Amino acid sequence: MNSSYVLGIKDLLSWLDSLGDEFNLFGPVLKKRGQVVFEKLEEVKDLYLDYHSTMVSPRKFIYPPEQDLFLINRDNYQFHTIMPPGERSSIILGMHPCDMHALTVLDRTFSGDFKDFYYHKLRERTLTIVLNCNKACDNGFCSSMGTGPFLKIKKGYDIELTALMENYLLEFGSERGENLVERAKNLKKATRKDFKEKLSLEKKAGASFFKWIDIKDLPALLMRNLDHSVYKETAEARCLGCANCTMVCPTCYCYNIEDYTSFDLKTTLRKRQWDSCQELNFAKVHGGNFRSSREARLRQFVTHKLSTWVEQYGCFGCVGCGRCITWCPTGIDLTEIAKEIQEDYQRGKAR
Repeated sequence: MNSSYVLGIKDLLSWLDSLGDEFNLFGPVLKKRGQVVFEKLEEVKDLYLDYHSTMVSPRKFIYPPEQDLFLINRDNYQFHTIMPPGERSSIILGMHPCDMHALTVLDRTFSGDFKDFYYHKLRERTLTIVLNCNKACDNGFCSSMGTGPFLKIKKGYDIELTALMENYLLEFGSERGENLVERAKNLKKATRKDFKEKLSLEKKAGASFFKWIDIKDLPALLMRNLDHSVYKETAEARCLGCANCTMVCPTCYCYNIEDYTSFDLKTTLRKRQWDSCQELNFAKVHGGNFRSSREARLRQFVTHKLSTWVEQYGCFGCVGCGRCITWCPTGIDLTEIAKEIQEDYQRGKAR
């Protein structure tokens, strides 16, 4: 896979439109009040690529908020696995590099030593087209996390798009992505000039960030300071325990299991639904709740994203998208929490 191409915007949309006959297309759509939402595209002309961020990431198409798992029939004692809906493959269009990186993080959870059947099935039949960011979003710090603003990973995605001045540059992370693009009309081979323009855009995008975090030695520092006062002070003054941070986080994977039995007691449907470590009852077990305070739950969120995930999966659980900051009703900022601990360490007030 050594080919790269450029394609004009009209030809790009025409090509995407033609794919709708074979694939379910999902992408960012501009709604009322200026909100952009990832949803199924009824028409490709609804695709809105000039966006900064969305409330919920495209993970919902591969790891849905609610999912039927299996059905048990008590009459014949049959166990019926419920396949993910739809027979057609899907394409997620215009996802940003941080969200693509987040999917590869979820891959380590759901497609690692244990393969989650439902996640794996949807991931396998979903192609991803990533759109590089030419400007930082308001609360994003993906540059600090190495997850943006331009794509950094070498595999796990299918197509990479860069909006140049006059065309779109198309590069590939998989053979199926390249095969898909070769169906487009008026393709032109990318030149050295195109890649030079891409590099210039990447440098400008990197310089547009005003939020950052120093991740050097951060995991160990956070684990040495689990009792730091910033958690208690922030939790008591600002945390509402609403769980917004985890609901919008593109790498959160916790879920709860619920069984629904019919009134005649003949069938039972098992579902799973997104859950959150910020919910009071999440850590409730026989004998008590090991994370009953908002302080403990806030610390869990910050340390899991910026520390313990590294030991567990070999990467950070935070991709720097900034959604948890944007959608926190009181503006709690995990980068500021980390910085306060780092500054106290520099002053000799932390371990």
